[in-house]
Amino acid sequence: MNWVFFLYFSAMSVASASNIGGTRQDILHNDDGGYRNILVAISRSVPEDLSLLNRIQGHFESASEFLFEATEKQVYFSDITILVPNTWTLNSSWEVAEDETFDKARILVGPANRVWGDKPYTLQPGLCGVEGDYIHYTPEYLTNGTAQGRNIVKEFAHLKWGLFDEDVSINEKVAFRLHNENSELSSTRCGEYIGSFVNKITGEVCDMSKEKDPNCLYVPTAAKTDSSILYAHHLPSVTKFCSKETHYRGHPNRQNRLCEDRSAWEVMNSLPDFGVDHQKKRIENFSLIPRIKIIQEIGAKSHTNQRPITENPNGLKTTPTTTVEEDEKKSENEIEYKITEKDANDMNILLSVTAKPVPNSQPIAISTRVDSHDIDFKPNSTLTIYTNIFQGLTPVPNLTVHCLVNTSTGLEVKIKSFDDGTGLDSTPNDGVYTASMASHKFQGSGYYSIQVEVDGEGIASGSRANRVKRRTQRTVSGGVFIVSNFTGSVTDRTPPDRITDLLADFGSERNGSTIFTLSWTAPGNDLNVGRASNYTFYVSNDSSTSNLQVLPNNHKSILTNVNSLLVDAGTNLELEIDFEQLEFGDGSNVTLNTYYIRMVAEDDKGNQAEHSNPVSLTIADPQTINLWVPTTTTSTTTTTTEAITTTEATTTTTSSIDQLDTTPADISDVKTAPISQQMLLILGLGISGGVVCLLLIAVFIILIMKRKNGKMKYSLVFKGEKTDQTENVNIIVLD
Repeated sequence: MNWVFFLYFSAMSVASASNIGGTRQDILHNDDGGYRNILVAISRSVPEDLSLLNRIQGHFESASEFLFEATEKQVYFSDITILVPNTWTLNSSWEVAEDETFDKARILVGPANRVWGDKPYTLQPGLCGVEGDYIHYTPEYLTNGTAQGRNIVKEFAHLKWGLFDEDVSINEKVAFRLHNENSELSSTRCGEYIGSFVNKITGEVCDMSKEKDPNCLYVPTAAKTDSSILYAHHLPSVTKFCSKETHYRGHPNRQNRLCEDRSAWEVMNSLPDFGVDHQKKRIENFSLIPRIKIIQEIGAKSHTNQRPITENPNGLKTTPTTTVEEDEKKSENEIEYKITEKDANDMNILLSVTAKPVPNSQPIAISTRVDSHDIDFKPNSTLTIYTNIFQGLTPVPNLTVHCLVNTSTGLEVKIKSFDDGTGLDSTPNDGVYTASMASHKFQGSGYYSIQVEVDGEGIASGSRANRVKRRTQRTVSGGVFIVSNFTGSVTDRTPPDRITDLLADFGSERNGSTIFTLSWTAPGNDLNVGRASNYTFYVSNDSSTSNLQVLPNNHKSILTNVNSLLVDAGTNLELEIDFEQLEFGDGSNVTLNTYYIRMVAEDDKGNQAEHSNPVSLTIADPQTINLWVPTTTTSTTTTTTEAITTTEATTTTTSSIDQLDTTPADISDVKTAPISQQMLLILGLGISGGVVCLLLIAVFIILIMKRKNGKMKYSLVFKGEKTDQTENVNIIVLD
């Protein structure tokens, strides 16, 4: 099949548009805080359903009120336009669309795709604080989903303010789902919750201490705080975004990794939508209920009057008077047909053959845009190229994509594009491939053209039954951009990309030490092009950047040769660190229970990237339950002998599926594990060669747990005033 590509390029200013490249309709902001010019477009593939319009209106009404309260009465939804497709029956009460189209809308209502199913999502090719492209809803979710109004507010925060989720996505690495700090494991989040790890496919509770199932995500069922909307918008008690005071810094969610540990409100307050007294501009008794206007694509018909047709087994449509039979199949792509006319007196045959795609299949569409069509050249100017590769609304990842930039002097610069969620590419496997061109690659003022080469077998992720593998090999035009005020060749001032996917495992025992493995994706020499020339590691006692100390590459705690890690951008890397050898402080060998590690990439000119996201290293037990304290009943029997005091205890724990929080199987040979809470006990100690003296001491107990021979061995360490009577007591908890 031959494919024809049409490229539309506009030389008009796109300064009024706010999504990357200005490809979609801008959302405007009134002086009183109301958002208008919000276009909601329904796909032509959605069957006609007038009740869907009522549901969209109702969801936006509830969303406007929720948005108003969530933003401390600063913003709300003022005007919404719903675009109805021309496949729906013409309705005289609707206005006819002018330049509004499905491809320009910021909120799409269309069929489910293979990645997200009916779950709402926002396509966000940009980084923190940068507007996304669109929100995708399905009719099924808008009809039968839950908390739709609240979800609109959450997704709008992605779309308009460039915020990211504070939980983890199903395509994230498993270890991102847990936060490891102060010897405790907990789910990655913002706020305090009760919940459990649940397999998103089977619905069963996961025992994360025994399995590494990538389908297991933490599902909160109740909130102990009123934030955060970016984590658990569906819970009735959650009504706020996390602020500087309530934000959980250091947790390895996308908001922290991409926004450098800033809370939602810290990002929002840096945008022009906030920080303005909108209330002064509001009329008395203004309404939070948005005005809804319905328009319809041109070309809709009030009724249909088509000639009846028949369809033969080969899929060719014919008139009732003709038959079509397959005569000879010459090859996979060429078939000869024999056409027989039933009426022998009529020798004039008009044949029309229409090729149709495979049922339930759509062509793969490729489009390219840049973050600026007009570059006023500066020594630090860069260009970011975004290539969207989609089959309908489903992204096509796992392709090899290169951008060929032809400069004004005729030089061709070849740049690889990435869809791995690193550097300037914010989201892995979302179908948006990102490439960057550094300032010293520009060759002069004038027009630059872009071509995009696509090759490989794209595999749309999702359930195995819905995966599609397609060979794609094309070269398409990416348009042009203009460079002005070029002052001549400049020194390389472009650093490597910031590392945003630094990850630490949960440690493993080796020769009496706990070894942690750090992993990340290699950045380039210039952003994501080439290879970095050096890595610098930093250690700290918290997740901020205020107390960073350099950890030399030859430090005794670093077990990997750092030079072996200087490889091409996009390569997955690992480095081992010996926890017991880490140090922090003024040189007095201060040791901590938890260390935080960041890293910085450097190029061959000494240009350094920004600090990576932090990771925490701490020795935590896989059985630690941090978010829910189960009901525990303990019966104890104490036996005293001349030299040994032992206690046998049987512990019974009750829990419910909705409450139980378990943790992952990545951890083994643990050293410490506080269980639930520290307990205040009154203990009787046996002393002095069989002479028993009972001494009542109020103590806090840390349970240090190791698994031996299928049993759990505990050591009780008394904390309190040091006396000669303080002893260690070993107990065995029978299985």
